[in-house]
Amino acid sequence: MKIRLNFLIPLFIMVAACLLTGCDKKEPTVPQKLQKIRVGSVPAIVEAPTHVAWDNGYFKEQGLDVDLFVNPDGKTSLDQLFDGKADIIHVMATPIVYASFDRDDFVVIGKIRHSKIHFAVARKDRGILKPSDLMGKKAAVTRGTSAEFFMDSYFVHNGIDPSRVEIVHMDAPTMVEALSKGDVDVMFCWSPFPLLARKRLGDNAVVLPSENIVPGSWLIVVKKEFARQHPDILKSYLKGLAQGEQYIADNREKAVQIHARVGGVDPEIVSELFEKMEWQLTLDQALLSDLEDQARWMIRYGYTKKTKVPNYLEIIDPAPLKEVKPAAVSVIK
Repeated sequence: MKIRLNFLIPLFIMVAACLLTGCDKKEPTVPQKLQKIRVGSVPAIVEAPTHVAWDNGYFKEQGLDVDLFVNPDGKTSLDQLFDGKADIIHVMATPIVYASFDRDDFVVIGKIRHSKIHFAVARKDRGILKPSDLMGKKAAVTRGTSAEFFMDSYFVHNGIDPSRVEIVHMDAPTMVEALSKGDVDVMFCWSPFPLLARKRLGDNAVVLPSENIVPGSWLIVVKKEFARQHPDILKSYLKGLAQGEQYIADNREKAVQIHARVGGVDPEIVSELFEKMEWQLTLDQALLSDLEDQARWMIRYGYTKKTKVPNYLEIIDPAPLKEVKPAAVSVIK
């Protein structure tokens, strides 16, 4: 009997420890020394994998201490990259295309393929119910962003003469306020801001049809020098991002709360946006078409003095992502 008790006591201790701490809980291994990097993000729903990866400590598991900046738009993040204030940034393709006409010291290492996030929201009391009603109205948009490309594409698609619409340039949070107050009649922007505007306007909001207009690739961008000097950081960063993507697939409700907190967005709005959103870390051939289409658009409208579309293969580096998710890379270089 004594021998049996001596055998069982350690077992009881192990069971008690499991009950107190959780037998199936495995703490992630975090390297003792972390490499510090600065990352430019935005509140947009497309950044949910980034916010989840940061909040859940996935970047730290990969040996990175990420200082995350949540900026009002990707163009601000790109400016931080060029000013030396950020190491890795996430941005829509439009600011990248603008920059590509004047410089080539940056490189795209990944793309987050996503569901539609751009919408046009108008005030019903201004007589706007369909695209043609925009003639003579005041439209808000952020200059040099994917929203501007979306707006111009919308005009072309619906046969609207841009010269007959008064364009006002402002950042996304400001345009929500301006539309709510009636300072502008319509806004062209990316989520969550169109939904924020809809909530503010209530029954007075009109979401103009734009299902066939899905502009812009969401890109992960670094300076070429940084990429040459720190290939290990890029690989680790993409691994953490891939973990964030997988976490959303497995824990969407928890991911809603994380993105809402990190992005500073109402959880109710984030929950609604999550219903129709999907994310996929990739580098596909469609990216080249997107960049070239936007470059031709800028040349056609005189947004650049250049007349030749840059060779965008020179600013795409698939090597880091190939090591992390080989099947995700289909761009031919």
